[in-house]
Amino acid sequence: MPVDAPRRTALVTGAARGIGRATAGALAVAGWDVVAGVRDPAALVPFAAPGVRVVRLDVTDPESVRAGVGEAEALTGGPLGLVVNNAGWALFGAVEDVDPDLARRVFDTNVFGALAVLQAALPGMRRAGGGVVVSVSTLSGRVPLPLFGLYSASKLALAAITEALALELAPVGVRAVVIEAGVVRTEFALATVVSGAAGGPDPLYGPIRDRVLGSLRAIRDQAGLEASDVAAAVVRAAEDPATPARLVLADAGLAAVADAVGGPAADALDQVRAHLGLPVAGEPDPPAR
Repeated sequence: MPVDAPRRTALVTGAARGIGRATAGALAVAGWDVVAGVRDPAALVPFAAPGVRVVRLDVTDPESVRAGVGEAEALTGGPLGLVVNNAGWALFGAVEDVDPDLARRVFDTNVFGALAVLQAALPGMRRAGGGVVVSVSTLSGRVPLPLFGLYSASKLALAAITEALALELAPVGVRAVVIEAGVVRTEFALATVVSGAAGGPDPLYGPIRDRVLGSLRAIRDQAGLEASDVAAAVVRAAEDPATPARLVLADAGLAAVADAVGGPAADALDQVRAHLGLPVAGEPDPPAR
């Protein structure tokens, strides 16, 4: 979608705090007509940025998703120009004994919740002839961290869905970007559930837990990103068609390992397009092989 496109309307999920809240505010300051999706509007602290409207949207409730996206479209006068899939939470626990029910729940929110929002919003984008999808993910989706395995798996799944979407809907003018951020100074602990032996004095997982959490706290305090950094990247992705489909925001503490293990591959989707003969935005479908 070009920068000067008329549909500067946005829905941000998980906008009650942290990255989602910062993103809603940054988009409003940049001139977007913003709708913030939150689970409990009554408990929300009002936004400082003017013009941010709020809808109830629980991504784990299909009816809430349909109603929330429909209300956002009604408030902004038509199909959304931008959807930011940010709602999510973290599950902290060892693969060996993490609660399977919690594992399913983290996927319900981080993966299937995002999918529900996309399936509610994308038909309108197609009818409008374009739009942008931004998925807020994490470097731990590609850089494995012990005891965050299920959380990382959910975020890697979200990234894969977003990258597939970028290939599928490019011919109708819909762009998709996944932002993979490092350690961000937010209320992350409030969105983290601990499961199994990782939460206690287990002789194996206790020392691993202490090393992992100690390292992440040090990065957060000394070299971490701010929520505003991720919000600025979302605005860039929304407004700049040259933004790569995978945008990596590595904090100073994880930058080296991110480059070595799962760093940027800006041309990866172009390689897939070329290999499979897929079209890019504005081009007709190539002949089948």
